Amino acid sequence: MTTPLPLILDVSPVTRGPFTVTKATTPSRAVVYATAAGELTTFDGKPMRWSQQALSPYRTRYDVDTGDHRRRAELRSTPLPSRGDVHFFVATVDVAFRVHEPREIVRRNVTDAMPIVYGAIVDRFIPITRSFGIEQSAQAEEALRQRFGGGWPLPEGITIFSLSPRLLPDEAASRYLREKVEAGRAVELNRVRHDVHVQQAMHQGQLEQMQQHHRIQAARTELSELGDRPLDPAELIRLHLARNPQDTMTAMQLFAAHEQAMLQRQDLHNQQTTELFRFLVEKDLILAADVEPMLAHTMRRLGATDVRPAGLSATSAGWTQPPVLGSAGPEPAGEPEGGRAKPNATILEQDPKTRVWTPAAGVQPVYVMVDESADVAPWIGDLSNGLHTLHDALVQAADVTPAIRLAVLGFADEVASRLRMDVVTAGSQSPWLTPRGPANYANAFETLLDNIGHDIEALKAQQPHVRRPIVFFLSGSAPRDGESWTRPYQRLVDRNAHRYAPNVVACGIGAAPPALIATIATEPTFGFVMVPDSDVHAAIAQYWRALAASVINSGRALLDGSGELTISPPAGFRIASELV
Repeated sequence: MTTPLPLILDVSPVTRGPFTVTKATTPSRAVVYATAAGELTTFDGKPMRWSQQALSPYRTRYDVDTGDHRRRAELRSTPLPSRGDVHFFVATVDVAFRVHEPREIVRRNVTDAMPIVYGAIVDRFIPITRSFGIEQSAQAEEALRQRFGGGWPLPEGITIFSLSPRLLPDEAASRYLREKVEAGRAVELNRVRHDVHVQQAMHQGQLEQMQQHHRIQAARTELSELGDRPLDPAELIRLHLARNPQDTMTAMQLFAAHEQAMLQRQDLHNQQTTELFRFLVEKDLILAADVEPMLAHTMRRLGATDVRPAGLSATSAGWTQPPVLGSAGPEPAGEPEGGRAKPNATILEQDPKTRVWTPAAGVQPVYVMVDESADVAPWIGDLSNGLHTLHDALVQAADVTPAIRLAVLGFADEVASRLRMDVVTAGSQSPWLTPRGPANYANAFETLLDNIGHDIEALKAQQPHVRRPIVFFLSGSAPRDGESWTRPYQRLVDRNAHRYAPNVVACGIGAAPPALIATIATEPTFGFVMVPDSDVHAAIAQYWRALAASVINSGRALLDGSGELTISPPAGFRIASELV
């Protein structure tokens, strides 16, 4: 519930007479007078003088609050619709306003300014947010900031002179976006798997075609070698043994059966020849002297001069040894160089521009430690906007985001976790910063020492490869805890004592001493400070742009298989060690 903000601070009657005392007021109040008929006037917001009040027609005095008011509100009860009115944004708004016409406050009896201010914001925000999709929260924010960032007057006498909105999808929309991202990943994974399966099927088909070609070629070579040679049963059995050397037993059985059939045929033939000869003799168709030559002639005509099967020994009904087989044909000619696909020659190569992260590539933990002390209060809005810039850049770099694990910490007198280590997605909460207390550097490094060990162990339980963490340390103040911070810092970066000692990239703005930044950076080229007397707001913007590029480049180095960490100074910064 929003705390009410009354603008009419006091209502009192106007007394008249020679002893009238005029009640004083303060600079942040304006005095409005009303007649009995309800007519209102103001004397430049000041109380009437004694002489005016003595004869005044005014009967009532109203003291109206004209000071500046700043409020932050989360518009959950009236969420802003996105395109299509299906999903909604939850808006967090920093608004500043003041009374510019105190008479309107009295005339309209504005007892609470907040419903008027928030109602005006919602009414003007809705037409703009309806033109953006739920995933375009950053673009909707920028449109609202450009349209209403300079403020506007309200007819109720209130002027909104500053407005800073921050839009996030509500719970249902965030769930929808997460599911959409997961569905997109599943589609992409299935597409990659499909491509692999297609390549494997093509490779298998090519191998089968090549094998079939070689089989056909071998058969043609075999037939060519046989030529016009007659294929008697013995030759056919030899071919069978050449093709199937393990089938000798079957070949022997077939040959024995064939020889037995040939013997039976020969016996039948001899019987028929003997009966014919007997018939001729019994019928006196031949003379005894002619028997022997006629018998030989007849037997030759009947083809019985040799009843043994062709190609077999006269004394053997089978093989005494396995037959010696000739070559079944020449071996297939060798493949020309590059003509045959090797078993491992179908590796899928991907265009580096469309490379997709896989767990085997590893993850890069990144910690962003930002100064939130009172010394940086004038630039806290720039620092928060820079975090939003980093968040949006990672969301847009969809090919790199899965390789990055981001954590954001703010340090002052205590350390606040603004974003726990995780993958940045469109549904992720973009962190805010709040100025508070003095800068305690010892707490900052103690917290990093505790968090890094816990976070890296948790990541290693989920991922096969975790790179050495990177800490981007942004300071705008000198330490208020003296030199006590050096001991936890040394424990943090000592690689002999701390297994997960990070690379620290330090950057200084405002009052941050160059010597301090040069000491914190783990490499001389990892420490930068803004150019003296330059604009701090511009320097902060340049820092966040360079930081986003460095984080994304670290992720791309993972995808490329490179472990190098290269850091360049942002525009408008110099290496700190050069200024010491």
